[in-house]
Order: sequence, then C-alpha cells, then structure tokens
Amino acid sequence: MKKKGFKIEYLIYIYLVISPFLDAISCMYREWFPSVKFSPLMVIRPIIPIILLLYIFIKDKKSRIKLFILGLIYCIYGLIHLLIFKKLLTGISYGNIFTEALYIFNYTYMIFVLYIIMYFSKKNRLSELKKYLFYMLCSYLLIIYVSIITKTSLSTYVEGTGYRSWFVSGNTLCTVLILLFCLLIDNIFNSKKIINYLIFLLLGIYMIFLVGTRTGMLGFLIVFIMYLILRIFFNIKKKIKFNKKIVMGIIVILIVGGLLVYKVGSNTFERRKVMSDMEDDIIDINTNEIAHVTGDSMRFIYDIKNYGVDEEYISREQQLAYLNMYEFCNKYKIKSNNYRVQQLVYNVYLVREQANIKYILFGNGHVNQYGEMILEMELPFILLNFGIIGFIIYVGPLLYLLFKYIIRFKKKNINYYMYIFGLLIAFGLSCIAGYVLYSSTCVLVMICMFYLLENNGDKNEKKNIIWYN
Repeated sequence: MKKKGFKIEYLIYIYLVISPFLDAISCMYREWFPSVKFSPLMVIRPIIPIILLLYIFIKDKKSRIKLFILGLIYCIYGLIHLLIFKKLLTGISYGNIFTEALYIFNYTYMIFVLYIIMYFSKKNRLSELKKYLFYMLCSYLLIIYVSIITKTSLSTYVEGTGYRSWFVSGNTLCTVLILLFCLLIDNIFNSKKIINYLIFLLLGIYMIFLVGTRTGMLGFLIVFIMYLILRIFFNIKKKIKFNKKIVMGIIVILIVGGLLVYKVGSNTFERRKVMSDMEDDIIDINTNEIAHVTGDSMRFIYDIKNYGVDEEYISREQQLAYLNMYEFCNKYKIKSNNYRVQQLVYNVYLVREQANIKYILFGNGHVNQYGEMILEMELPFILLNFGIIGFIIYVGPLLYLLFKYIIRFKKKNINYYMYIFGLLIAFGLSCIAGYVLYSSTCVLVMICMFYLLENNGDKNEKKNIIWYN
C-alpha cells in the first residue's frame, strides 16, 4: 500500500493539536514574568499560519491580489485607529499603544486564519479535520486534569473559586470546550468505544463541578439537552428505533449528575454565593446608601462632583460619561458588582459625549479607559471602541458566514444543526461575556465549524472518523 506523503494542509492539523499547549504556555509565561509585556508565543503562534499564507501567495496567483488587498485594508484601518487612540490617551488609561496594537493584530490575524482554512475548504483538502479536533479536546482535558491533580491549577476567580488550569480565562476556556463539544457530541454518542464516553464524562465533571463559571455549567447542560432534543426529533422523523442502552445511559447520567450537583455542590454555586455577599459591601459616599457603581468609579465620581479633575488625567468626555453612568445606575438600581452593565452604559455615554465621526467610524480605543470601565462584552466593544468600520472588517466576515449557513438550514444532518447552535452560543457569549473572538483558539474552532458547515455538517467526513466509532 502506498504511503501518503506530507501535505501542506497537515500543518493545520498540527496547529489544532498544539493550540491548547500554546495557550497554557502563554498564560504561565505571564504568571512567571508579569512585568514582561512581550511573550515569545506572540512570535511562535503565527508561524504555521504565516507558512500557509506564503504557500497560498506563491501557489495561487488569484489569491495574491486578494491577500494584498486584505492586508492593505487592515493595515490602513489599524494605523488610523492607533493614531486616534494615541490622541485620546489620558492618565487613567489602562493600556498603551502597544496594548491596543495587540488587539488590532489579534483580530487581523484571525481573519487571515479564516482565509487560510476556507481556501483549503474550496480545495476539499481537510478531510480529517474532525479527528484532529477530537485530539484538540483531549489535549485540553489532559492539561486541565494534570494541573488539578498536581495542585498547580490557577483559580478561575480572584476569590480562589474554581479551576481554570493553566489558561488565562475560565470563560474563554469554557467557550472553546463548548464549541468542541458541539462539534463532537454526535460522534461520541454514536461510538462503540469506552474512551469516547470517558472523554464525555471528564468534560462534564470539569464544566459542571470544577471550573466555577456559569458559561461552563450551563453551556455544557444546554448543549447536551439540545443534542437530545435533536436526536429525538431526527429519530422520530426517520422512524429509527432508539438504542435502549444509549437511552438508559443518558437517563443514568442525568440522574447521577443532578444528584451530584445537589449533594456535592459546584464551584459555580460557590461563585454565585460570593458575588451575592459582595452586593451590599459598597456604600455611596455621596448618599451614604448602598452604591450602584464600583468603588473606584464612586471615588472618581465624588472627585468630579466636588473638586474637579485634571482633564489630562480624565478627559472632559470621560468625566461626563462617569456622571451619566452614575445617574443611570442609581435610577435603575444596578448592582455595584454588575461590572458589565456599568461598562456598557459608560462606553455608550462616552461615544455620545465625544460625538466625533472619526471615533464612530474608527473607534475611540479599547484600553483608553480606566481598568474597571474597559468593556468586556466583546461585540459591543468592537462596535463602540473599534468603530463601525472595525466592526465590519473584524466581525462582518464571521457574521456573513453564519447567516449564509443559517439560510441553508433545511434538510441537513444533526451535526449541521449542532454546529449552527455552537456558533450562536459563541456569538451570544461574545456579546454578553466577552473574550471569545479575542481568543485565537476559540476563533480557530469557530472557523473549523464554518469549514464543516461548508461541507454540509460532516457529510463528507463520515468515512474518515471510524477511528473513534
């Protein structure tokens, strides 16, 4: 039998498998060297995509023009945005021009990764993609449980609640795991190998009990329930008898899982209790009543109202945004620890107070604000802080593909529906929680979903996934 030679697209498979390790190393480097702003991973991570881009550029004449135009568009936007950012820097700005440039680079980088994978999609050259996504999930679980067993896992929250392993954000990690779960759940439950059910069990234990985030616990349960609903629907529609062993297994999993959550508890519940206890801790120094903004915001507002603040430290527009946010939060009784609502209200008022068409089109800078007021809700902050043009060039391609595949929704297989559902979860989390599109690994998995949707779920991959069936 003739052996297969190495093909350039296999670098994508390698990139998938090593991405969890790159994420872990990047996070630990920051922990070990907190004062160092530049990580070697910033150079190492793009190596494979750069090699693939060079291959496409040299191999395909039509792609050269497209890549040149894309590069020009993103370079011009990035330059204009950074010039605006530099002009708006104040004393309370959380980051500098280098920090802001990292956001520009990261979002631009992922658009080119999207181009690479969709390029190979048209050539139908990634037939084993799903197999390596399974390896990717295994890599994540290996890192997670090794960190927990060795007691070296970082806490999900500053209060010490939860285990986020060696990754930067528990919510981002959970989003990646949810997407991988959506990608693989049908194949796992159609498998005859114990290892696949073990992977499912380890994933469920971590997401429900250990990580401590609502994203993890609710996300896992919602995906699992959605899959059960779809499986019942497809079986009834096609008049397929249910496998009694699988049905009984699922019922046992649900009952045991429910009892464990009730009796043993979950880090997610512990986190909610901590947050509830913090709600009444901050007193408004202006009214001596329970505050509806954060403690630092309260001090800024007090100084603005009573003493005035140097506009080089807090610009006039920022001061007015703080005051407007304060009035809004008091009026609607926003909880003082509800950071995301305060951030959103502050940033909306800031854009209104600036009332500058350049800032509306090209953004006013994401890290130009004080740390607590940096908007975490990703889709809103891309629109408000990167402007309408930034939103179009960074989020537009992803939304276009999502709507494109939603329109093709009819008469597809169960995997197609699960991929669409996973993408909707990702965009939803990006909107309400954040740090989804900023995570290169998270967007990488989303792009793989787009690839599989282009191939009608995984219709063309069935013959290539028998290794875990």
